[in-house]
Amino acid sequence: MSETTPPHPESQSRLGNFIQRYSSFLSSFVIGMAGLVATSIWQYRQSQNAARQAESEQAIARTKADNDWRIARAEILAKNLGVLSAQGAGTADQRFGVLLSLTRGEILDPELAVSYALELGKENAAYMRDVLAATERKNYQQLSQAFALTCLQRYGVRRDADVCKDDKLADRSEAIAELFHREMDELDAKGDRKAALLGPLSPLRDQRAVVASVAKLAWLFEPYLQDLYEKRQWREIADFESSSPGAKLVAAIVLATARTGELTGQAEAADLERFHAEHRKWLGDFLLGKNCDPDCRAKLLDIMLSIYGESDGDYDQAIRQLLLRPRAETASALGRLHGRILWCQVDKDDLALFRDKVLVPSLAEALARPKPDPELVDDLVELLAMTPDPPADGTAPKALTAWQKALDSLQKPGEKSDRGFAKRRAAIKRERADPPPMIKKGSFCGAAELTDVATGD
Repeated sequence: MSETTPPHPESQSRLGNFIQRYSSFLSSFVIGMAGLVATSIWQYRQSQNAARQAESEQAIARTKADNDWRIARAEILAKNLGVLSAQGAGTADQRFGVLLSLTRGEILDPELAVSYALELGKENAAYMRDVLAATERKNYQQLSQAFALTCLQRYGVRRDADVCKDDKLADRSEAIAELFHREMDELDAKGDRKAALLGPLSPLRDQRAVVASVAKLAWLFEPYLQDLYEKRQWREIADFESSSPGAKLVAAIVLATARTGELTGQAEAADLERFHAEHRKWLGDFLLGKNCDPDCRAKLLDIMLSIYGESDGDYDQAIRQLLLRPRAETASALGRLHGRILWCQVDKDDLALFRDKVLVPSLAEALARPKPDPELVDDLVELLAMTPDPPADGTAPKALTAWQKALDSLQKPGEKSDRGFAKRRAAIKRERADPPPMIKKGSFCGAAELTDVATGD
């Protein structure tokens, strides 16, 4: 019988053997690692606490510095407030030095700096322009509101009448327009459209606000747009127009008068004609569209009449279409047009063109309709009666023929057309000779035309 070998116990794993043999080492290693981790966490938290403490100390220091600066600024302003508040041309030099120093040092709030600069501009527009150029973050809405139209800009003519004796701010307004022009040129050169939208173009952002002050804004941006047109900078014009609907409206008004009269090649002449044709169409569509209410149409017609002669016919079609619309849509515009022509607030050459290119053709079209609107015809005849006859010396035969034809078409049974027309003329003459008291200051009838432009000097 063979001898049986006893079974061996199950062999332990290598990991078990390692732990059994080196248990002391492992316990020391684990304890060491735990201590290292705990130390690292403690150091990290200490560094965080130190960083927060440093930030808190920095914030306290900044707050203290800001408070100290506010106190120092208040003391500086208090010492110079008397100078800034002074009035009169004799104080302009001193006010300019103080204001420019405070502005460059950013001691004055931008809106306050602009306010003082505008006051200074009443005496010296150049000083005002330098201060505004040094003012950061200025309010362009504030500047646009300070722009004041001259009598020539409002009416297209300047007469020796009370309403034209208050052009003291002409130099200041011109300087504001130059500032907008220069800053827009600088932003165009940089290609910074965002800064332009937030800066000089910001007054054009709200279309309703633009319509409410369309004449003022058109003249404010006229130097800039005219310069772009003369330099044929079409991309910059397109950028301006695309910035907002209000900017598009201002451009359409201004660019109609931007023709420079220089000789051009056939290709360029065709391009310019397409350019003006597009703007004519857009302006006509806007004038008669749903976004322009009766008050809007009155304001647009007002400025179009003031610069009518310079538009080279770009306004004709749009105005004729407007005058032939129903009375509900045109009452405000007709009322404004009636007042301007009645009180002679139109340049005589512009009025003759307006008569021949707008009023006579509009009357002819109204009478040619199958059922002429008597109210519309009466309005147009009233406007024509306020205008002089075309010259009978043969210098404008077409205008004279169209005029006479329009009068002949008004003939009623038993009455000659010229007799009824003469009655209207007589009534208008009496009204102009003795205007209501509130109208006398604004009446240009009989007032001499002034050729010099009033300034603030």
